[in-house]
Amino acid sequence: MNEMRQNKNSNLGSSFRGWKSVYSFTFRQATKGAGFKVVTALIAILIIAGFILMNVLVAKPDKEEEINPSKITSVYVQDQSGIAPADYESLMKQFSPVIFGNTKFNLMETVELTEAIKSAMNDSNTSIVVSITKNEEGYQIEAFIPEGSIIEESATTELLETMKQCFETNKLVQAGLSVNQLTTALKPMNTMITEVGEDNNPATFIIKMIAPMIFGLVLYFMLLLHGQTISKEVSTEKTSKLMETLLTSVHPYAMITGKVLAISSIAILQFLTWVISIFVGLYGGTAVAHAIYPEYENTAITIINFLKDNIGESAFSLPAVILAVLVFCVGFLFYCVLAGLAGCMVTRPEDAASTQGVFVFPIVISWMVCYFASAAGNEGVLRIARFVPFTTPFSVPVDLITGTIGIGQGIVAFLLLLIFSLLVIMLAARIYRGLVLYNGQKLSLKTMFQVLKAKQ
Repeated sequence: MNEMRQNKNSNLGSSFRGWKSVYSFTFRQATKGAGFKVVTALIAILIIAGFILMNVLVAKPDKEEEINPSKITSVYVQDQSGIAPADYESLMKQFSPVIFGNTKFNLMETVELTEAIKSAMNDSNTSIVVSITKNEEGYQIEAFIPEGSIIEESATTELLETMKQCFETNKLVQAGLSVNQLTTALKPMNTMITEVGEDNNPATFIIKMIAPMIFGLVLYFMLLLHGQTISKEVSTEKTSKLMETLLTSVHPYAMITGKVLAISSIAILQFLTWVISIFVGLYGGTAVAHAIYPEYENTAITIINFLKDNIGESAFSLPAVILAVLVFCVGFLFYCVLAGLAGCMVTRPEDAASTQGVFVFPIVISWMVCYFASAAGNEGVLRIARFVPFTTPFSVPVDLITGTIGIGQGIVAFLLLLIFSLLVIMLAARIYRGLVLYNGQKLSLKTMFQVLKAKQ
């Protein structure tokens, strides 16, 4: 029995022999052209230059709006509130010294409103009248702009708002409050609503809503772009005369493994180059902008530091980040293997497009499940999604980085994903070799069943 197991393991090992040669050849063929290197380097340079330029432009301080004194030079105040009148000139120098610091206030308690308006008209075309009266609801402050005045309504409105603050302060002073009591009474009140039992950390909310969406979209577009390349690589050989030649020198397991790993590693290498470029541009641009404008602080870096300090103890830890990267890479590999499986199912060139759904639909559905479950806070769905190979790549890396799950759970999810990827490689290789006799024929479920049932 043990001898049979050893023979089986030996056969399995020999089946993968030669995958390195396939990997090297595919990798060289895909990267030897100038196009790949130029595009990768050019995009990296553009990312770095773009972030530096953006930092410098954002750091440039805006021109401060010049605050000019008000055109209102004199205010005739008819105060009939019944309260001791306020010293508006002194209070204005505290509330709005630049705008109304030089405005003169003339108190006219016993003068009729019409007389006050005449006095303002005779004074200058920059004088107005303000009437303060008491009614059943409280106090009313009203401005009158005399005929021929050049004062605009907006300037008058601004004056009334400031005079209202002065009047409210004067009421507290007249009530006999001390300086400390007056300071306390004038402090503003802020409002806040807290839902008991929920995590009110804003960093957690940001990660919960934004991180899964961004991460999922990045993985989604990477898979669509490079998955089609893998599917095309495999299907092109299947529908040509190359497959018979290749199968005489290398086992299908080695063939599929080498091709998928080559394209996957190229995609991950390209992606990591661009990610590194983003951080180089972000921090390099901040340094350049800070050298030009010393007061500048990059908002993005501030947010990153804030998240590191507020998400949790295991968040952004080195083991969590390393494991998250491994899960991301193996998850990307898993879907690339599915793309290879789609290419293996092609028996005619015109059928290539119809088999794309084998890996496109699982990508779309898995991303939607993980994103909406995370946004809705459905922890039950997320617990299952973390250990299902199709949804693991979309949920586990973010959960590891944010500290939502522990390292142990991450390792279990990683191993399951790795094992499942190996099984899909073996399935794809079985189909790849089994359909050699069906090239040019229309593929059916019956044919697929016969191929999988047959001994290889």
